[in-house]
Amino acid sequence: MNNGQAESPAVSSNQSYSYTYVVNQDGSRTYNYSNGFNRTAAVQAPAVAAPAANLDRVSSSDTAAAPVAKKAVATTASVNNNVAAIANSMAASRSYVYGGNSSTVVDCSAFAQQVLAAMGKSIPRTTWAQMAAGTPVSTPQPGDLVFFNGGSHVGVYIGNGQMVDALNPSAGVGQRAVSYIDGSITGYYRY
Repeated sequence: MNNGQAESPAVSSNQSYSYTYVVNQDGSRTYNYSNGFNRTAAVQAPAVAAPAANLDRVSSSDTAAAPVAKKAVATTASVNNNVAAIANSMAASRSYVYGGNSSTVVDCSAFAQQVLAAMGKSIPRTTWAQMAAGTPVSTPQPGDLVFFNGGSHVGVYIGNGQMVDALNPSAGVGQRAVSYIDGSITGYYRY
């Protein structure tokens, strides 16, 4: 995710376009590109399925039924004391692409999902679904996720005011101070 900053979508030539987006009430985004193209991107279902007992089905007249994860119960122990090593190792082999979710390209929520999966935790794909599935905590521990600007960005907290995240195409995927992100911290969440 892009922390609310404009970025260029992937194109097959050297052309680039800036865009703005609006987060709709259902979590989808409407993009307005500088070349006049507009599109709405739907909320994606989680790429890694959560246990069946942890899902509710919801639907509305204009969207298909999608799983919604229930809040996880916070644990007092950190997810894994090696979270910094795991996250940094994964960051070294990935680059940022908005909407990316593979072993080589990720966006912020895909990166957070992949790091937690490497530690045995199954979380949803999008930042908003990740926030809904987690439990807010006031004292962050390594392995918690830190969300920014109402859920427009997420990073994996590794302790000492540091996180590993997939920020944007120019800053890439890597370790940085939590304070590096423009805007405000929405909260820390545990899974």
